[in-house]
Amino acid sequence: MLSEKSKKTVNACRFCCMCRHLCPLGLALGKELNNPRAKALLLSMIEKGSVQLPDVALDMYECCLCNACSENCETGYEPAVFIREIRSLLVAEGLAPQPALDMIDRLLQDGTLYGINAGKTLEHLKVGAEPGKKVLVYVGAAAAVKNPETMNAFFNLLKKADVDFSVFRENNSTGASEYDLMGEIQETKDVAAVCAELINGYKAKTVVVLNPTDARMMKQEYSKWGIALNCEVFTATTFVDQLIRDHKLNITKTSGTVTFHDPCRLARDLEETEPARQIIKAMGYDIKEMWQSKELTKCCGGEIMAAYSPKIAEKTAKGRMENAKGTEAEMLVCACPCCETNMKLAQGIPVTDIFIMLDGLAQ
Repeated sequence: MLSEKSKKTVNACRFCCMCRHLCPLGLALGKELNNPRAKALLLSMIEKGSVQLPDVALDMYECCLCNACSENCETGYEPAVFIREIRSLLVAEGLAPQPALDMIDRLLQDGTLYGINAGKTLEHLKVGAEPGKKVLVYVGAAAAVKNPETMNAFFNLLKKADVDFSVFRENNSTGASEYDLMGEIQETKDVAAVCAELINGYKAKTVVVLNPTDARMMKQEYSKWGIALNCEVFTATTFVDQLIRDHKLNITKTSGTVTFHDPCRLARDLEETEPARQIIKAMGYDIKEMWQSKELTKCCGGEIMAAYSPKIAEKTAKGRMENAKGTEAEMLVCACPCCETNMKLAQGIPVTDIFIMLDGLAQ
C-alpha cells in the first residue's frame, strides 16, 4: 500500500510526539488525530488489518502539508510523504472526502480551485502577453482570483523599475494543488508538464512567481519529474529585493513596527527568509518577530485547506494571529496571496501584502 520510504516513516512516527507542539492544525483544533503521530498510528493499524482505508480519509485530509513536523524532526522523517501517498490511494479508490473530490474535479476541469477557468482569470489585464520578453510573470490562481490588488501592485512595481515583462496569460496550474490533493500521480505530472510547455513558449529568460507554492513546484518538483523549464525561476520577493539592491526602485521611507508571516513553502521548502525582510526594512519599518518565524514558521491554513474546509482554515489562521498580536506590532505583513487571504479571516491587527505596501512608497 505504501512505499518503503513511507513505511519507514510511519513506523518511526507512530510512537513519537516530538513535533506535536508545532503542528498548526493540532494546536488550532486540539485533536490528537491532527498530529503526525496519530496519522502514522492509523496507517500502521491499516497494515495490521484493524483499521480500514475509508476510516482514515477525513484524518488524512486534515493536514496542511506545511512540513513543520519535518523541520522539527531530528531524524529527518517527512510525514507529508506518507500523507500524499495515502491521498493518492483514497482518490484512486474514490474514497477521498467529497469536498476533496469536488476540488479535484474543478482543478482538472478549470485549472483552479475556484470554479473559474484558468485561462479566463487574466483576460482583463492590460499588460502585455507577447512572447520574447526577458521576464515572464506567473501570477497563479490565488492572486488572480482572490487578491488582484496584490497582483496589480506587483505589476506596478515592475513598471516603476522599468522591467520589460510579459504575463503568463494562460495562467495554467503548476500542478501544486493537484500534488497536495492527489499526490505524485500521472494526472499531477501531466498538469505540470502542460504548464511548463506553455511557459517555455514565451521564450523568457526569467519567470517570476507570485505564489511561493507555485515557485516551489517549479524549482523542486519539476526536475524530479523530468519536466524542463528553459528559464530561471525567481520568487517575487527575491526578484523585488534585487530590484531594490540595484537601485531600480526609489522608496520614500516611512516608519512603524510590523511583524512578518513567513509562508511555509517560502521559508521552509525554499529556505528563503531574508528577501522579504530586506524589502520591509527598505521601507523603513522595524520588524518584530513572531514565535515560530523563519524556518519554524507556523502555517495559517494554506490555499488547499481554505478551499477544503474554510472553518478549519479560519481556526488555523486565528492561531497564527495570536502569535502576531503577541508581538504588539502595528501590522501583519504577508508575502503570499494565500496567506493574506487566510490571515484576513482572523480578527486582530491589520493585514496587508508586502507588494501593496511597497507600491505605495516606491517611485
